[in-house]
Amino acid sequence: MATAGGGSGADPGSRGLLRLLSFCVLLAGLCRGNSVERKIYIPLNKTAPCVRLLNATHQIGCQSSISGDTGVIHVVEKEEDLQWVLTDGPNPPYMVLLESKHFTRDLMEKLKGRTSRIAGLAVSLTKPSPASGFSPSVQCPNDGFGVYSNSYGPEFAHCREIQWNSLGNGLAYEDFSFPIFLLEDENETKVIKQETFDYIGSSRMVYDMEKGKFPVQLENVDSFVELGQVALRTSLELWMHTDPVSQKNESVRNQVEDLLATLEKSGAGVPAVILRRPNQSQPLPPSSLQRFLRARNISGVVLADHSGAFHNKYYQSIYDTAENINVSYPEWLSPEEDLNFVTDTAKALADVATVLGRALYELAGGTNFSDTVQADPQTVTRLLYGFLIKANNSWFQSILRQDLRSYLGDGPLQHYIAVSSPTNTTYVVQYALANLTGTVVNLTREQCQDPSKVPSENKDLITLTVGFGILIFSLIVTYCINAKADVLFIAPREPGAVSY
Repeated sequence: MATAGGGSGADPGSRGLLRLLSFCVLLAGLCRGNSVERKIYIPLNKTAPCVRLLNATHQIGCQSSISGDTGVIHVVEKEEDLQWVLTDGPNPPYMVLLESKHFTRDLMEKLKGRTSRIAGLAVSLTKPSPASGFSPSVQCPNDGFGVYSNSYGPEFAHCREIQWNSLGNGLAYEDFSFPIFLLEDENETKVIKQETFDYIGSSRMVYDMEKGKFPVQLENVDSFVELGQVALRTSLELWMHTDPVSQKNESVRNQVEDLLATLEKSGAGVPAVILRRPNQSQPLPPSSLQRFLRARNISGVVLADHSGAFHNKYYQSIYDTAENINVSYPEWLSPEEDLNFVTDTAKALADVATVLGRALYELAGGTNFSDTVQADPQTVTRLLYGFLIKANNSWFQSILRQDLRSYLGDGPLQHYIAVSSPTNTTYVVQYALANLTGTVVNLTREQCQDPSKVPSENKDLITLTVGFGILIFSLIVTYCINAKADVLFIAPREPGAVSY
């Protein structure tokens, strides 16, 4: 159709069809606006990051740049593939992806030397665990923070006597300027306990004791019994480690001897546990007892499954999981059946707990316990399953408050303490202890309530009335002050201004 100006234009029907088509295209774009993003980006839900850790003098761990890091992904399947990342590749920086079997100190040293070409590192957790072992900790854990130094047992300082963690490669104590992530193929969680870093937990406890901010004073501690690594006994033997330096004091030596004798007496009734004493000239393994000995001489024993170096080949590593201590279940069992299935590890730990429980009972003044003090393997296996396998189980659900049950996940509980991700293990431990040690009373919820302590309706009404009265009074005072502000807050005259 011709227009008055001699041009052509669309009729109203065509314009309506064009508007409808534009609206459909816009609607389709809104519905599928993130399809390109989903094709480019892959969400990684199960990851464990390497983090930055600081103390008074050093920093260790990993850190990304302030604006984030991006790079071309390059898969390293063998040692030769690394050459492309370090020198040959034309488009650095690269995001290196490798399997955990290639995550070695030698490879990390090479990456650390060419940080300008590295945007980050992603390590894929593979199975099985390396048979030769893997430990990113140092060979002398917590060196410099324990009791042994140049002034206290210098012959034992810096693990001169025993390298407790002989497989340690020290990777966890290196400083990397690029981010490192663990990609978890299975439903597992990396667990890092704060006590492994410079005795943070026991150091704070001793500090509070010395400052009088702890319920128990340091001088009230008579003796110290600590459980170390006890799940990897290669035989029936359980070793009782003591400090040779503090025993130069005759009083401490006699107390330690009494402590050892009590433990040996309690162990005599448990055939599955044979208590042994290591060489008297041997120092303590890494343990919280060392931090207490720095404060004062105290009789103490550390129970462990090793006489010398650790039996744990995966100390403080991603492989230090339930499988490492042989906690496994038949495949045909359901999760509820797994919870109550008593494993061999649970039986062995229950035997150790029985020995310890009987010794503590006698040390606390108990007598004639005979066989009444006995650890329950069923309870031990439930604790192992809940803390190491699956926190979201029927037992934990039954002992926690309704509002705390959301903290329970389908994997093990997180123990790492960070600023933005507080640990929920404390709640579970508190409620588990209350459930296991508390006395069950035959009372209903209504019987546990005291109606006399409920505020009366008259008191509630009086409180509400007084509150409203204070609110109205404050509004009136504010209004009056605001209305007379020009009088109350008049500015002073400038000096020298005189009127006649």
